[in-house]
Amino acid sequence: MRASAILKLALVALSTIGVLGHPYLSERELQEYKLNQARGIEALGNCLASPEMHEHQKRMIEERTAALQHIRKARGVEFTLESRDKLSWLKWLSSTHEKHGHSKDPQDLFNFKWNEAPKANTAGCVLTPQSIYGPFWKDSQPERQDLRAGEEGVYMRLAMQVIDVTTCMPMQGARVDAWHANAMGTYSGNATGFLRGFQWSSGHGTADFDTIFPGHYTDRATHVHVTVRPEGGKRYAHEGMIYFDEGVRGWIERNGAYKNNKQELKLNQDDDFAPMSASDRFDPLVQWQWVGRYISDGILAWIALGVNASDMGVPQPRKRTFDDHLDR
Repeated sequence: MRASAILKLALVALSTIGVLGHPYLSERELQEYKLNQARGIEALGNCLASPEMHEHQKRMIEERTAALQHIRKARGVEFTLESRDKLSWLKWLSSTHEKHGHSKDPQDLFNFKWNEAPKANTAGCVLTPQSIYGPFWKDSQPERQDLRAGEEGVYMRLAMQVIDVTTCMPMQGARVDAWHANAMGTYSGNATGFLRGFQWSSGHGTADFDTIFPGHYTDRATHVHVTVRPEGGKRYAHEGMIYFDEGVRGWIERNGAYKNNKQELKLNQDDDFAPMSASDRFDPLVQWQWVGRYISDGILAWIALGVNASDMGVPQPRKRTFDDHLDR
């Protein structure tokens, strides 16, 4: 196995910023973004290759394996596993992030060996400080694991692990918010409405949500918004967005309520923000696996979230509501 394939793990580095809308980047902001990205790439690469993360990664994989079996049993799905594996933003777009099989050994799942020296092209993602804090976010989103609230769509279990890149350890007790559009590309206008909520991260930094695959909407590639606030972080938040293969999006959107979504489709490669989330070394697209033989059985998607917990960044306004997207 090539050492250059070490740690095939999708990551998101969450930045500390809270700006509304889609900001124009000044030269100073662009330089700051590049500097933060370089720092984030180095920190994430070091963490993933560190001995401290080995046992935590094993535990996360074991939990995900158990979760997949539980989901299949709960949904009455029978599934036979097969075997198949998976520069720049376009490089990641040209590959599939589907994973077949769930070995409990992270060396199998993430395609590396513990005794391999880390190389420069570790897979993952660093989101930029210029990523939007998140349209349609409200601080009063409810604490809940199931975000669906009756929304129709293809079931998705979204599994995340929060890693503090300053210590290379999972973050326990962090508030993890997730929210996204429904199959028609619409966000809930109610803070306690559909497809929004938060959980506290476990002792292993994990937070899982039951939701549906997000629908697309005009001017943006398909994505899920995520924020992480360290324990006791109060008004400080680290934010980011996670993205999906065009292939899985296309398959899902040929089904059910998604077929009625008439909003303009924007591909990952044409999105204003998605390309800024990637480098030749880091991959911002989630890893995923079908729950069963049919699309309607749903998918399990997983990704790690890298957070610099020592960076307090910019405090969020006390009365943040929605941005100008809601006025469309």
